[in-house]
Amino acid sequence: MLNRLLSQILLTVAVSVLVVMSAHFILGNVMSSWNKAQLRDLTERSILRMELAADRAVTTIAEIHIDGLTQCSPNTIEEYRKLIFSVASIKDIRLFDGQQTCAGFNADTVSQDLAETADWEAATNATLQFAATGSAEDSRFKIRWAGDEFDVVAVLSTGGLLDDIIPAALREQVSMKVVLNNGRTVAAYQQNLANPETIMDWEPDFLIDAESQRYPITAYTSVSPGYLWDWRNFTSLEVEILIVLFSLLIGVLVGRAVFRPTGAVGEIDAALKNREFIPHYQPIVALNSGKIVGFEMLARWQRKSGEMVTPLKFIPLIENLNRVDRLTFALLQQAGAEIVPLLHENPDLKFTFNVTTDQFLSPRFFVDLQEVLIVGNFPMNCVVLEITERQEMADLELARKTVKRYAQKGIRIAIDDAGTGHNGLSSIQTLEAGILKLDKFFIDGIVENEKSRLMVEMLCQLAKEYNMNVVAEGIETAEQAAVTMAMGIHEAQGFYFSRPVPAKQLLKQVNELAIVTPGNDQDNLPATETPPLQLTAKAS
Repeated sequence: MLNRLLSQILLTVAVSVLVVMSAHFILGNVMSSWNKAQLRDLTERSILRMELAADRAVTTIAEIHIDGLTQCSPNTIEEYRKLIFSVASIKDIRLFDGQQTCAGFNADTVSQDLAETADWEAATNATLQFAATGSAEDSRFKIRWAGDEFDVVAVLSTGGLLDDIIPAALREQVSMKVVLNNGRTVAAYQQNLANPETIMDWEPDFLIDAESQRYPITAYTSVSPGYLWDWRNFTSLEVEILIVLFSLLIGVLVGRAVFRPTGAVGEIDAALKNREFIPHYQPIVALNSGKIVGFEMLARWQRKSGEMVTPLKFIPLIENLNRVDRLTFALLQQAGAEIVPLLHENPDLKFTFNVTTDQFLSPRFFVDLQEVLIVGNFPMNCVVLEITERQEMADLELARKTVKRYAQKGIRIAIDDAGTGHNGLSSIQTLEAGILKLDKFFIDGIVENEKSRLMVEMLCQLAKEYNMNVVAEGIETAEQAAVTMAMGIHEAQGFYFSRPVPAKQLLKQVNELAIVTPGNDQDNLPATETPPLQLTAKAS
């Protein structure tokens, strides 16, 4: 009995010691990871803050270009001042129009801005250049649009841009700065602002950097290691016991979190972050020649494993989770790198993509879309927004005005799923859109079903009265293509011509003036696979 009790005591002591050691080990690693993650988050937030300020300045400069405010005049100076007052971060706008210089407020420094060419750092877009000036207390970030006939410089005040990012508990010990690739400081935060170049003197284990993917800027954050670890100098037994209990609780929670199935929101957000959503492009073909006259950008979800997720599964989820804007802009950023050169070489091509009714009517989406298209160097005259009819368009008058706003920027509007959605024929009458896309629902029965043909004829006649071009969607057979062409429809898309394909395949089709005809084994393929494509060259 005594030996058994002694063994029990020894085992209890051994387990207790092991638990305490494990608790200290786990707590040390957890806190180390958490601290570094916090520093990483602060650093990335500082980069995001600078990117947003730069984006707003670039958009403002683009508006100046679009509105023709590129000649020095009293009206130009007045318009510059209005823009400066409307954008808090912009402190001045300066112009050299090839003959003279002017500015919203400080015209004396325009020549200096243009002369300091060695200090300007080029961005990915060669027309944009960046420079830093000012003191640590009043940093200035200059963005220059170097045109062929004029130069515009937007001056941003960044002196206090980072102050509210730093948590109150870290403000005494943290240092942060954002620099250009040439080492010039754009913005800085530290207690001793006299010398911002010395803020990185601490141990490099706690030096975190984050680089912008769009602009030539990098952020650095450093915190004194002693400050972060002093709180771990525990002395009382009570605190040690609390550490053990808390460590065990953390272990249980972390274990549950690690193995907990990922929910729909987390899965979609992770896919967006990891760029698993990619654009494919379905050609739009001229029926009389087979020549590609445009293409529609469609979303495809390719998991890291290579598995393709059908759009029928993720598009409704994206809309319900309010992730449509993020998906749209992510696809456009990729499309900008893939097919923008093709659009500049072939300005008659149409580049179309779907937007929901809520996106189309949103003023914020209008501004954000302009910014993405400008940064991506898209030719506006090629862009066509296809308004889907899955949502009701309650305010048709607002929609009509929105069409005109887009038209002023050179962007055309198409009505997608015509006749099958919530808005019926009222949207055709009111919107004054330029393109009408016939839904696959009508095309499926156009060969054998007289009612389908009558509906298509009615929609075509209505489109003709409103001076709209008609595109037939969902063409899958030669008979459907022949009937739609006989009915006076000039353009179409569908599997008969080509499935949605990656950019590389699209470029090959356009360059060879080729269309894609379906293989005999397409119907037997799983939904997650892409069928073999057979190219048939067409004469120009």
